[in-house]
Amino acid sequence: MQREEGLDRFVIMGWFTLLMVLDDVRAGDILEFSYTIETQSSLFPDLGAYFFTLPQGVPVGSYYFGVQFNTARQRKWKSSAADLAPVERHENGTTFWEWSGDKYFGLKPEINTPSWHISYLWIQVSDFSDWQTIATELSKAWATEAADETVSEIAREIAGQEPALISRVEKAIRLVQDDCRYLSINLELGGQIPTPPGVVARRRFGDCKDLSFLLANLLKKLGVEAKPVLVNTYLRKSVANFLPMPSLFNHAIVEFESEGEKRWIDTTFKDQGGGPFNRIIPDYARGLPIDLSTSGLINQPQISGQSNLFDLREYILLDTSNASSLMDVTVRAEGAQAELLRQQLKKLGLEEWSKQRLQGIVNRFRNGKRIEALKYRDDRAANSFTLTEVFEVNFFLGAHSNPKLCRFNLPGNVMSSVLALPQKGERRTPFALPYPCQISYMVNVDCLGIQRTRLNDPRVDLSDSFVQFSRHDDAGHGYFLMKLSLVTKADSVPAEQVQKHGELVEKIARAASRELSLMRGYSRSRPKLSFGELPAISDGIKPRPLPAGISAQKTNSIEPPSRSRHGQRLSGQIKIPRRLVWIAFVVFIWILFSALKKTSHKIRHNKNI
Repeated sequence: MQREEGLDRFVIMGWFTLLMVLDDVRAGDILEFSYTIETQSSLFPDLGAYFFTLPQGVPVGSYYFGVQFNTARQRKWKSSAADLAPVERHENGTTFWEWSGDKYFGLKPEINTPSWHISYLWIQVSDFSDWQTIATELSKAWATEAADETVSEIAREIAGQEPALISRVEKAIRLVQDDCRYLSINLELGGQIPTPPGVVARRRFGDCKDLSFLLANLLKKLGVEAKPVLVNTYLRKSVANFLPMPSLFNHAIVEFESEGEKRWIDTTFKDQGGGPFNRIIPDYARGLPIDLSTSGLINQPQISGQSNLFDLREYILLDTSNASSLMDVTVRAEGAQAELLRQQLKKLGLEEWSKQRLQGIVNRFRNGKRIEALKYRDDRAANSFTLTEVFEVNFFLGAHSNPKLCRFNLPGNVMSSVLALPQKGERRTPFALPYPCQISYMVNVDCLGIQRTRLNDPRVDLSDSFVQFSRHDDAGHGYFLMKLSLVTKADSVPAEQVQKHGELVEKIARAASRELSLMRGYSRSRPKLSFGELPAISDGIKPRPLPAGISAQKTNSIEPPSRSRHGQRLSGQIKIPRRLVWIAFVVFIWILFSALKKTSHKIRHNKNI
């Protein structure tokens, strides 16, 4: 029967499945089976390679892997362990390599292991002498199509619309990324040869190699040097550790060079921003260019100063009189974080996206209600995304030993939840980190119940070779401000340093948690005009303005229950910010001086008469 198992991933392989139904199979039976598959490469008929692995974490009673070939062939082998060598023998001009073993248990999978780290048994054999051999043959098969004028017409249309070369490159990339959908049909040559670019341009769909080949040809016709590059999305930098073989790659991208700079573009990504030189692409690390001049693997171009910032600001008008509080949430994302928000909005729509974000607030605080519609601004050219929303939340206020006080835990778990805590005990594999990761979190609590207190450890800085964390607090009468920052420096922690890293993660989790002691009975302050509004484009996200006068109470509160220095409630008393008092005093002196000056002049005039 024919069964397409990859349709959920938009992949049509054209495979046929043979199904055998076994009768009367019971628990404890031993099933023995064997099968033969004969293949021949259409691109490399005189060369061959194979990658043998055992399943990770699955016990294997016994295994056998054998290779036989003409002794004249320059075949090589490589394995996952130094002691995993074959038994070699020769008979009548034929070489035999045999690997076998019994009672193989392998390593139990460990959480947060990077995809590029292979911890299971593998054996590789290959006839390919170097990477250049693969690149040369693929370049011949991926020949540029000259007869079809479709791509040339598109190039002329782009050139007529955009006078600047950089604008032409951007338009070409957007055309392939956004206007062509992903669909992989691998019915010929095992999916190793891309569809002609003219066909892809007309039908507007293709897989990674189809779209990459189209973009490379389109850029060339615009006068830009470009070529497809093969990468592996899982092995990434580990590709360089294996013997050369074509099947090590599972993805195709494009490298182009313009204005003296090289960049990699993933044509399967949608709605990217940042222009041609600042587009986000995963750390594929190493790749094989499809070009006749290729001599080996190349490194991924590095983009200095590229931002993946996720900046979260929460401004809380806290109520301690058992009424609801207001929280203004503003997010500014850049790079990959901006693209994630952009994709969520496009996939879900504004209404459903707003519902899911509200549910996130409910899950976080156990309650919540949206007060205003979600507002957002998408600056695709700068690859930044900003959103603002306002919620009404009944924050949990814990009991205090002093009945006049309550406890309020600042929601710093947003930061601590980013770093996974390694398990205790010995570690055998590296521990993956979110990378690149740039998180900034600021919470500003505005509450008249906050008394002027001395801060304990207002500044905390924690770091190692992999993570950098900081916390800075500022407080005064009526407000408390906490700023958190987290940056990762690497994609993983070596196994021998994981335990030490875990201790740092625990310290970060403790440092990101803060508790305030508040006076009970204070209503929330009145929102400012900027509350719930998107920040100006030129300003970005700036810290919310603190109450006027560092030590003075706010004047925009709704009937604040003021207290004297002895803690007794004073009805009808209004406290004015100190800065306004000084301004009024200066104005009063100026008016008094002017009045005295006029009076003195009048007296002198009368005396002269």
